[in-house]
Amino acid sequence: MSYFASPEFLRVLLLGFITSLHMTWRRLANQVVPEPYLDEFFHIPQAQAYWLGKWSQWDPKITTPPGLYVFSYAVNSVRAFFSKEELRPSVNEWRFANVLLLYLLLVALYILAAVGRRIVHHENILQREFSIICFPLIFFFSGIYYTDLFSVFTVVLSEIFWTAGTNSQGPVKVLFQASHFSAGLVSLSARQTNIFWVAVYLGGLQVIESVKQRVGAREVHDPPVSESYFEDFPITSISLAQSAVPMIPQLLFDLWPQLSLLASFAAFVVWNSGVVLGDRDNHVPAIHLAQMLYIWPAIVFFSWPLLLPLFSDLRGLRQRLPRLTTTVTFLALMLAIVNFNTIIHPFTLADNRHYTFYVFAILRKHWLIRYAAVPVYFLCAWLVLGTLGGATDATVSSSKSVRVVYGDDTVRVSFILVWLIATSLSLIAAPLVEPRYFLIPWLTWRLAVPEYIAPSEEKRKRTELERKSSSSNNSSMDGPSPSAIQSLLRTAAAHSAWLELVWYVLVDVVTCYLFLYRGFEWPQEPGNVQRFMW
Repeated sequence: MSYFASPEFLRVLLLGFITSLHMTWRRLANQVVPEPYLDEFFHIPQAQAYWLGKWSQWDPKITTPPGLYVFSYAVNSVRAFFSKEELRPSVNEWRFANVLLLYLLLVALYILAAVGRRIVHHENILQREFSIICFPLIFFFSGIYYTDLFSVFTVVLSEIFWTAGTNSQGPVKVLFQASHFSAGLVSLSARQTNIFWVAVYLGGLQVIESVKQRVGAREVHDPPVSESYFEDFPITSISLAQSAVPMIPQLLFDLWPQLSLLASFAAFVVWNSGVVLGDRDNHVPAIHLAQMLYIWPAIVFFSWPLLLPLFSDLRGLRQRLPRLTTTVTFLALMLAIVNFNTIIHPFTLADNRHYTFYVFAILRKHWLIRYAAVPVYFLCAWLVLGTLGGATDATVSSSKSVRVVYGDDTVRVSFILVWLIATSLSLIAAPLVEPRYFLIPWLTWRLAVPEYIAPSEEKRKRTELERKSSSSNNSSMDGPSPSAIQSLLRTAAAHSAWLELVWYVLVDVVTCYLFLYRGFEWPQEPGNVQRFMW
């Protein structure tokens, strides 16, 4: 094979295309929008104040800690050291911090895969990490000065050290635990809600890891997602709790980084007399359970190509359908949440620059629409969680970032329990609905989605014969031979990774174009261009 046709060379070309696309976005953002926009009006002056040595100056409208500003100060300090002239950071220079963070995130994702001993198919040109950095929320905010990329990067960094610690022993393990604690503190300096990811999420995974190492994975009820039913979730919770209680002293030793992070966060809340730093009148915590309804269609919208392997075998998919009692129970629960706990923040109704304004405008057109959306929430939730079970034809290979927890390279019920707890805690206290709040829940879900490898035609035929043989006594379940639709679904599933990247690039192009060239004015602010954004 010629080197120019090798996967390695083609992968370099693909990364070059992604980099070119990103640099074009960065260049146009600075040309078309050279002045601070929206939240940049708060972030950039604060970073500038730190650059000028005004470390005690703080804008009371800023709600998050100053981690990004300190990071940006360090980046520009390095640039100033090698510059022949005095560096006077402009909007462009401050935005450069997020450009750098995008590529640091790419490297961090590869390191996470390596320390987690993820099985990488080197013959694949498209790597999972390429698609992640093209994810619309990550790609868009890499071009302007927002805190999201720094937040995501520090969470991934924390998971790297935690994963490395689970694969280590003795002093090396303690070193990685200390590094995890330090990275967790940095993550908390980016965004307060990261406590639920660097402490609760990773702490939950650590409990699963510790319990299974000490009592044995077979002693804990924890079936694969693809073979589980609703009752497996409470049974798994009870099984883990029963195994964990006798080993609490050992667990405390294993969990000291996460417990220390929780203690540090609690101390901050006491010192600050609350969670948010500023603008508290507009950021009052509230129980907002409807957030756990909105996240499912959001994930499906962004990542629908990843759901296609679920439909690679429709007969296999039928076996995974939720039971009627489960469906009715959750539909009733969701209806109750919509009826009693729908919160629409004044910012959502007042700001037509954000896409959520138009989503809620549809939901508010008629009172029946918000109830009619409930089956959509349920279907999307089932698809998102079902995707973690892998393809219905069982042709999956692991792409989990944490090998030890899953042991047999399969996403299990315990992971979903921990993920749901961390996601719920990070969302339900926020009355404002923003796609950015779903970014880290999406990322941790995406890292757990199994990689789909299309089976050979010979293997598919053999599987088909085995199924026909096993169901020969039940002709009604046998059905006709695969239809054209089934063949199309299998073809789409085989190319789901590429469809994901193409979809992300398409969304990126559209949203960046709207931001740059489809500005509009508010009557009350003539002459000021307002821009669409997430």
